[in-house]
Amino acid sequence: MNYAGCHWLGSMGFMNSGLLFFGLISFFIILAVIYLNNYTHEKYHKTTALELLNQEYAKGNVTEDDYKKRKKNLQDN
Repeated sequence: MNYAGCHWLGSMGFMNSGLLFFGLISFFIILAVIYLNNYTHEKYHKTTALELLNQEYAKGNVTEDDYKKRKKNLQDN
């Protein structure tokens, strides 16, 4: 059974094309959701000064006395 002008689709061609179309649409929607989720997470997560100070102290770039002074100063503000 052939459809006029759609011989290459076969007898179930319209159904298969529809599934492919909706499959691609679903795929792109899922990609968009994942991208937007990652983008907004990175955008709104800002490193605080105290987190940066803790990282520098952990690396050994700040002495213990200097760390305590800076931490107290940050917590007072």
